[in-house]
Amino acid sequence: MARPVSPLLSREKIAHAAIEMVDAGDELKIQPLAKKLGVSLSSLYHHVDGREGIIHAMREVLSSEYEFTPPRGRSWKAALKNGVSALYRLYSDHPRVMIHLLGVTIREPETLQLYESLVEILRRSGLPDDEILTTLEVVDAFAFGVALDALSPTTIFAPEDPGSPIAELMMAHPTGSERNELLYKRGLDIIIAGIESRTP
Repeated sequence: MARPVSPLLSREKIAHAAIEMVDAGDELKIQPLAKKLGVSLSSLYHHVDGREGIIHAMREVLSSEYEFTPPRGRSWKAALKNGVSALYRLYSDHPRVMIHLLGVTIREPETLQLYESLVEILRRSGLPDDEILTTLEVVDAFAFGVALDALSPTTIFAPEDPGSPIAELMMAHPTGSERNELLYKRGLDIIIAGIESRTP
């Protein structure tokens, strides 16, 4: 019998199956994942080191699908917006997967390259070195938080008191995806304004 042209199992195939499983709302468990792939646990362990290894493989795959190349000749603000957009797209497309990635240290070269590009952009803004990593983490947490916010109900607040200041403001406030998009744009503008206030 001829051997298959491509291997039956690989880190990439495992990662794609795990992402599909988590995106569908299932828990990330090794035995159901092996069953989904139609392989034994030992075959799975040959390619990944347990559950954490699966999460690393997931991050590798996602990093390659959401690559970010800093635009040349653009201001640091425009470049930062593009970089945050890459993070936001990744997170918003796979919010349930991202919850798993939070618990595992980032060591994948492709992922680190994205964050290193953002570091260089923040350096161009004039931020002092001792504020850059914290600002990077703020930007990352913002992109992640807005992506999770997209899973919220269409209406966030429901005050029973019609005299509530929130009830009054909600009358002119968008809902659903329009609200989430506004949250992203306005939040990023606020972050950029905050960076500008801390630079010479």
